[in-house]
Amino acid sequence: MARARRTRTTSRRRQGALAAALDRAGLLPGRGAAITLIALAAIGIGALIRATTPWDGAIAAKESEWKIGISAGRHIAGEISFDLANKGTIPHEFLVAKSNKTATELLEMVDPKTNRIDEELLDVVDEQPEYAPGTTAVLTLDLAPGHYVVLCNIEGHYKNGMYADLDVVATDGSVPLHPAKTPAPPATGVIDGVQKEWAVEISSDLHVAGDVTFNLKNEGAIPHEFIVARSDKNAEELLTLIDPATHRIDEAILDAIGEQPEYAPGESKTLTLNLTPGHYVVFCNIEGHYESGMRADLDIADSSGAAPENPPAATTIGGMQSEWLVATSTDSHLPGAVTFNLKNLGTIPHEFIVIKSDLSAKDLVAQVNPATNRLDEATLDAIGEQPEYLPGESKVLVLKLAPGHYVLMCNIEGHYANGMYTDLVIATQL
Repeated sequence: MARARRTRTTSRRRQGALAAALDRAGLLPGRGAAITLIALAAIGIGALIRATTPWDGAIAAKESEWKIGISAGRHIAGEISFDLANKGTIPHEFLVAKSNKTATELLEMVDPKTNRIDEELLDVVDEQPEYAPGTTAVLTLDLAPGHYVVLCNIEGHYKNGMYADLDVVATDGSVPLHPAKTPAPPATGVIDGVQKEWAVEISSDLHVAGDVTFNLKNEGAIPHEFIVARSDKNAEELLTLIDPATHRIDEAILDAIGEQPEYAPGESKTLTLNLTPGHYVVFCNIEGHYESGMRADLDIADSSGAAPENPPAATTIGGMQSEWLVATSTDSHLPGAVTFNLKNLGTIPHEFIVIKSDLSAKDLVAQVNPATNRLDEATLDAIGEQPEYLPGESKVLVLKLAPGHYVLMCNIEGHYANGMYTDLVIATQL
């Protein structure tokens, strides 16, 4: 989609980014138990942070309609090369902006007239201008610690989901990711919720644990539903779990607490749930509604108003495989028996192998044998596997996992090299 290009003053933006870094220090908030995320890069804890945070200076990024997939959501500060590939059918661009807001929160800055974010309002570090479908590019930047959003800002692209969050951490392992905020007092008893095309709006995103009543109203022109799911990842990160065939998230891999089924335009409904401390996502999962924007985050705090820093882990991990992706519902878990609920959302058979490894999933790409286009499994510490299973099939794999770093993968010829891997950290506390 053609449009006028912007002029860039890269040095000014880099100076602005460095100045802004002085204001940006804080810790990740505690999150809930049953977790859902696409695992891009495992976020370690304590001594594991260096083993699971990328150090090699490169992040692979794939752009298509309508998403940006990056190989690491977390990276060590310094010079970082983004290896870009346009896998879509139209031109895309790739911008890196420093931001104290998440990618989802920036949606409110999209100008309804231009269908873009005014880049003068962003702290853009630099960009890869529009590049054609099927082409690749490399963008190398020196990034200071902080939180960044990577995005495509061509008309309509951001609003449709072409964004991702990136956290850059200091070399000592400290985590100046998001600026500290003074939270609003948690709500008690009732949350008002409005659904319409295409948004879920709630009156409070922080609430005290216990019985919570959602007073819902459908202000849209078509039916909607309202689902509450526990998740240690935000609503935007769940976008990568959407099945491209159904345009929905497979609810079998979510920790859904309760729901209001479809209700008609103009109707009001009430949903009461008992919610324990943690992080939740509220959303509509009717075909196409989630990816169009009908999602919101909700934090449930204990009686003191604070969300727990070390919530219990779920015993189950949801896993999705497709071409060319392995997505899991969490990138960290407590030791012991772990159940992987797997589903093949692709169009060809896949397998699911769990190995213990000192190397990250991305580092293992260098060990792919060019003759076989596979990793030599004789050299791997394989814990267990689900053999090849067909498109559309679901499988369950139960393994006993000790503390350490693991890689989850498909090792069918060519699949690993194409990106079918992710990291998992098993730790004694989360």
